[in-house]
Amino acid sequence: MRLQKIVIYNLIALALLVLARVLSSPFDNITPDLGNMLWFPIGAAILSYLLFGFRVFPGVLLGYLIAEVIVEGGIVDISQKEVLKRTASSLAPILSIGIMRSFNLSQFFNEIKIKISHVLFLIFLSAIFSTLLKALLIDNGLPALDNYITTYLIGDLIGGVVFIYIGIKVSNLIYKKK
Repeated sequence: MRLQKIVIYNLIALALLVLARVLSSPFDNITPDLGNMLWFPIGAAILSYLLFGFRVFPGVLLGYLIAEVIVEGGIVDISQKEVLKRTASSLAPILSIGIMRSFNLSQFFNEIKIKISHVLFLIFLSAIFSTLLKALLIDNGLPALDNYITTYLIGDLIGGVVFIYIGIKVSNLIYKKK
């Protein structure tokens, strides 16, 4: 694949992540100091990997980080922990797709139709891995897990499903016009 296409795909992934994070920002203060209850960026990351493959990892990670700078109002408020959390969020869908491939559950597209059951399972698995990585490896371990499950996991699940559903509907409208 040409370098130009890879760069374009990474820019699209970056834009998707920034858009998703900005759309999620009104829900940031519902649960203070914990995860967002409607986290669209995981859906944007999953959609980016499904459309363009793992080569868009840099775009996904940069999208997460740039969006945090925009939402937080500057780089001063971004901590190492925040960077690690966004890295975990970027890696969780890759890990999930890899596991699904090993169990032959990675047929996300069938000719021109989307296998929604596999995509929903991917969202579920990605949300679990993202939550576990953040709670166990980045924050306080098991004591943090309870709070993470009630906010991060639920926010990832709902936000992922909503973002991908909207993405499918928008792409169907675009392709029907063409």
